[in-house]
Amino acid sequence: MRPGPLPSFAFLTIASVCVGASSLAGGVAGDPLAAEAEVRKADADWTAVASTHSVDAWMSFYAADAIVRLPQDQLVSGKESVRQAVMRLLAPARLSMASRPIDVQVDRSADVASLIESYELRSDSQGTSVSSRGRRLEIWRRQADGSWKCTVDAWNLDESPGTPPAVSPAIVQTAPPSAAPQPTLERPQPPSTPAPAGTAAPAAVPAPVTKYGDAPINYEQTIRQYFQERLNHPEAVQYREITQPEQGYVDKLAGAVLLHEKRIYGWTVKATLNTQDSREKYIGFRTYAFLFRGEKIVDARLSVPGAEVK
Repeated sequence: MRPGPLPSFAFLTIASVCVGASSLAGGVAGDPLAAEAEVRKADADWTAVASTHSVDAWMSFYAADAIVRLPQDQLVSGKESVRQAVMRLLAPARLSMASRPIDVQVDRSADVASLIESYELRSDSQGTSVSSRGRRLEIWRRQADGSWKCTVDAWNLDESPGTPPAVSPAIVQTAPPSAAPQPTLERPQPPSTPAPAGTAAPAAVPAPVTKYGDAPINYEQTIRQYFQERLNHPEAVQYREITQPEQGYVDKLAGAVLLHEKRIYGWTVKATLNTQDSREKYIGFRTYAFLFRGEKIVDARLSVPGAEVK
């Protein structure tokens, strides 16, 4: 079922964040890759809090000026109003939540980030299991102490809550690694007939075209250049491995009003490396996944459980 439009205020907030990000572009660049990893971790920790029913723990992820619209609730702001909304959200018995980030964007200063994810809430009501699914928009801002707090938390239901079917589809569905590759799309070829004597041979039939596009050749150089242009301390990068290209895809959010996931096919390459943060401290080896179409990178992200490039 296609998701409905997010509240209009959410898009106004995104616009204001973009303006804020562009105004910061002239300042000192931060480390967007490290910031993205921090935001993804904060969001994952936040998701785990739902099953604890702890209102205080949930509230600890909000900034003091947070604007919140929880599922089946109204838009609220102010600490007490937000707290009452969170109490309603966490009230159902045996509540659990699963989520998967769809898209994460970090501004050049690495102080503001937006995260869009799909979610599923499950709870028990009078012995009946109830679930709801949708999309969630979060705007995060780095605090003075270096922590991240959510300033906008907008939930948008895909469908009304109800009893799930006997076999409920998972939020994330991926093919096993051993799945057979997709068939290529071949152009029809006419029957082969010998060319008459004295005539030119027929032109060669073009190679089959696949939805994955051409495989990259200079991918290692392209990835190194990618980090050279984006890291605070590219001279300190320690590479462990850059894998060979494999066919794959990513799902990205598309649509200006009606949001939907768009699948982009290409060739995945993963780079494992260690680099320094803005304080010149090594963050440890991490794996970054890239999607290529030919020699061009069309998607790049940090691989974390449940959000890596397939």
